[in-house]
Amino acid sequence: MQTKSKYETLILNEIKEIPDEALPMVIKILQTLKETLVTVKSKKKIQKKSSGLCGIWKDNRNADEIIDDIHSFRTGFGGREIKL
Repeated sequence: MQTKSKYETLILNEIKEIPDEALPMVIKILQTLKETLVTVKSKKKIQKKSSGLCGIWKDNRNADEIIDDIHSFRTGFGGREIKL
C-alpha cells in the first residue's frame, strides 16, 4: 500500500495546482479513465479464456500423432499427390 499512498500524494499535489473551475473536468477525466481500465481488465479476462475465433485447442495426443492426423486428411490440390 505504500506505493498507492505515494501516488495518492502525487495526484493530490497535482490537483492542488489546477484552477477550481477546471476540477469538474478533471473528475470526468478520472472517471472515464477508471471505467476504461475496468473495461480493459474485463476484456483481458475474456481473451484469456478463448479468442472467440477458433476456441481453445484441447487434445491429449502427442505432437507426432497430431501431425499424422493432419497429413492423413490432406487431399492435395486438384487431386495431385503431395509428399510432405
